[in-house]
Amino acid sequence: MTHSRTRTRGFAMVATSVALMTMLGACAQDSVKDKAPTGTAADTEAGIEEAKALLESWSAPLTDYPEEPALSAPVDMAGKTVHIVALGDQIPVIHGVAVGLQDALTEVGATSKICDGKFNPTAVADCLKSAGDQGADAVVSLFVDYAMAGTAFDALADKGVKVLVGGVEPSGGRESDETLAFYDNTGRVDALYEAMSVSAVANGGADAQILWLKLMDSTTTRSASEKGIAKAEELCPTCKVATAEFTTPNLDKLPSAVSAALVSHPDTDLLIVPVDSFVPPALQGVQSAGFGDKVKVISSSSDLAGLQRIKDGQQVSDLGTPVIYEGWKYANGLMQLMAGDEVAPVEPEDMVTRDFNAENVGELELSTDAYFTPDWFGDDSFKQVFLAAWGVDAS
Repeated sequence: MTHSRTRTRGFAMVATSVALMTMLGACAQDSVKDKAPTGTAADTEAGIEEAKALLESWSAPLTDYPEEPALSAPVDMAGKTVHIVALGDQIPVIHGVAVGLQDALTEVGATSKICDGKFNPTAVADCLKSAGDQGADAVVSLFVDYAMAGTAFDALADKGVKVLVGGVEPSGGRESDETLAFYDNTGRVDALYEAMSVSAVANGGADAQILWLKLMDSTTTRSASEKGIAKAEELCPTCKVATAEFTTPNLDKLPSAVSAALVSHPDTDLLIVPVDSFVPPALQGVQSAGFGDKVKVISSSSDLAGLQRIKDGQQVSDLGTPVIYEGWKYANGLMQLMAGDEVAPVEPEDMVTRDFNAENVGELELSTDAYFTPDWFGDDSFKQVFLAAWGVDAS
């Protein structure tokens, strides 16, 4: 099966996720930094055409998924127990990835359980210790930096438990080995943040004035935010881009930060919010500043609330990948580790996504259960791709 590249013209796009990483402390900032317009009208015209073409290519249902390399040896997961340690299971996109991982593990005969790290290093370490104490055969963490709980990760590996540190790049001086490996999908975070800028330029035009909310939770989200801002400047050099900063632990400060930024930049007409879960507090700031009828919102992860906002006219674009597919990608990383293979990092050009907007969201059945299926995005043919790579008879 060959993956169509039409959805990645110019750069890669990702699914989900997964934009939440380790908390490093800073608080939401009232100060706003400006990016002055540069470049020519001709540069902007070309960038807008590119952005519109990309966004249109992402609006169709997903039915074509990238091939996965076959395991070098068969892996028997029947009867094995896998513990899933989520950085914050209350965030829909993170929980959705965990559900997708559980779905894949069930297909290969394994059982699993989710432990909520609650965005807290102590809680994460407790989840990891509990997995070891309960005799887990393997552990998969979701979006937890190794440096956040390095001692607990190493303690599991020292017991011989297979550990997949998922959704992050290596940190704390640790590298992958035969027991502990990193499933690095940080490239998709960069591409996702860039895609939100593509949507903003396509929706805003040559005179767009964008407020980009920078998620400062980790080096990954900080870097991705900068790349998203750079993409907006690249595609629309005549646009104006302002930024404001926030973190997940200090989400209560986001409304005032957004309100202050909009008051300082009264011509703002587009607001980029990295993850759907952060849109409600951002909208509080929009309303308090009196911008409710002026600002178009763009975000990612495509959860139920996000798609409902689009249907209700409160948001113009929501980009995402099926969380079930993302979970199967994590399962693929675990299967590679169990087989003794290198755990391959994500190749951004192989990522799949869909842009939800007013033109396509109306045809969807919006429900809590549907979010944990591929139904909004297309079909589930990706499952056959993974099962074939694992040598599992899907009949």
